[in-house]
Amino acid sequence: RAPAFVAPTPLAAPFPSSDTAMRKVGAPVAAPARPAAQPLGPYAADDLGLTMYGTAPDVEVSVREFEEFARDRLRVLHVFDRLCSYDSKLEGMAELKPKVTKDLVDSRLLLEYPSGLDAHTFESRKADYVRRDAVSHFALRLAFCKNRDARDWFLRQEQRLFVLRFDSLRPEAQEDFIRRSNLRCKKLDANSSSPDGAGKINWHEIQHSTPAAKIWRGEGRPDWDSTFYLMPFYEVDPKLIASRRVIVVGGNAYVPSIALKSILAKRFRDALASTLEVAFQGLPSALADPRIGGFIRDLQDYGLQLLVAKVSNAEEVGETLNMENFEELMVRSFPPCMRRLVEKQRETKKHLKHAGRLQLRPFLKDCGFTIEDSYKFWKQELCRDSTIDATSFEKNYAYDLDHAYGKKGHLQGQNSFGCPKIIGFPAESAGQCHGCPFKTLDVPALRQQMHKWKVPERSVLEMEKLVNHGKHFQLACIEYFKAIHPGHEGDGVGNSPGDFYRESCRHYTKKKEQAAGAQAGSSPATKKSGSMADPATPRAVATTAAGA
Repeated sequence: RAPAFVAPTPLAAPFPSSDTAMRKVGAPVAAPARPAAQPLGPYAADDLGLTMYGTAPDVEVSVREFEEFARDRLRVLHVFDRLCSYDSKLEGMAELKPKVTKDLVDSRLLLEYPSGLDAHTFESRKADYVRRDAVSHFALRLAFCKNRDARDWFLRQEQRLFVLRFDSLRPEAQEDFIRRSNLRCKKLDANSSSPDGAGKINWHEIQHSTPAAKIWRGEGRPDWDSTFYLMPFYEVDPKLIASRRVIVVGGNAYVPSIALKSILAKRFRDALASTLEVAFQGLPSALADPRIGGFIRDLQDYGLQLLVAKVSNAEEVGETLNMENFEELMVRSFPPCMRRLVEKQRETKKHLKHAGRLQLRPFLKDCGFTIEDSYKFWKQELCRDSTIDATSFEKNYAYDLDHAYGKKGHLQGQNSFGCPKIIGFPAESAGQCHGCPFKTLDVPALRQQMHKWKVPERSVLEMEKLVNHGKHFQLACIEYFKAIHPGHEGDGVGNSPGDFYRESCRHYTKKKEQAAGAQAGSSPATKKSGSMADPATPRAVATTAAGA
């Protein structure tokens, strides 16, 4: 193991120079500048555990560690998904590092170069990091290989994480990683010869003809990338050639170092995409394993959904829902997934199918409906359908209400569904209405629905962006909440319809309290000002004179 000292500096002369020896005693001597902590020499070219994940780790982990590692990595990937738009460029990943560092540290998925103080623990920290990183990656690879949407999301976030880590490497480490990646390229500089051997390359022309070689460091003229790589044009991402960000001469591409990571990132993504197909072939055996099968199924069902807010207290119902205030609260405080069910049943005069009733019934109960309110509401709404009368209601639908309130069946009642469960509902077929409208409706229908509910156009555009560029259905619902609750930041919303309702009730209750407080505070001031203005009151005259 390398000794834990800072990288050596050139040795000083064994004897002081004559200029130093002839200094006067007592003359102020400037303290030498203390060099900043530098990585140790043996670790200067260390890759910090960066890998293409070509082979699965041959390690033993407990079931608890397997689940912990996977959850931590999934949390980090969701941070990237939240901070990056759908079309965020990979070149800007370095600017994202301050925002994701805390989550990387908390998940223990960040490894930095050692300084002189912690160099003796670097090897053990790296071994733990590599183990955790590999296990978590291959665990999520199993969970996200099932369908196309899951694969695309996983590929996008893993590629962003890869680029961020590559940017964190020192230049010599990047060079070494490129060599080990079997990327056919040759580093060039101003003294390099042209590929045909006709002389030196025209460095000035190469730099100024490559738009991607410009480095902007502020106002003024840009600097130029001083390092280029020569590689066969078929190794280059076609998008770089199409956008004229590289020069192709005689079948060879001159790639600036800035654009090289885009090529490396594409190779990483292509390799990972091919291995996802291999993972899909081994998925049945993983699901059949009783130790991890259930956990992987949960990741498949809910891994793409983000817990966007803290879990609220379900006991604080807010305003209790009843038949008297139902119409007001439905418009004011119902989430879109529940409001749409009620309105759709009334518009079509057709009863909700099983999935729709299963979604709405426990929500109304959690908002405060008593079993009497539920009987009255469902009988009123279902009997709008000409095929249902009071007799058929009692025969076919009353048992479900008793079951939801724990009066029949297993006597435990029915709990309302959370957002991930509702988003995972099967697609609607003819005559059905259920699920999350941000997922179920296409963009024109969603826009029409939002305009019907008088949602501002600016918020509608933001919802469309969240749905189209990343399938952020819960974040789109938060945007809807902010649109109909001006001044609210959407905190506490996004995990379940019940959270939406309760937070809406808190918002309006707080507004009423503030309005009442402002009115009560202004009343004494009005009386006092009136008494001071009364010339018949001696105290008012004295106060006025003192003020003058």
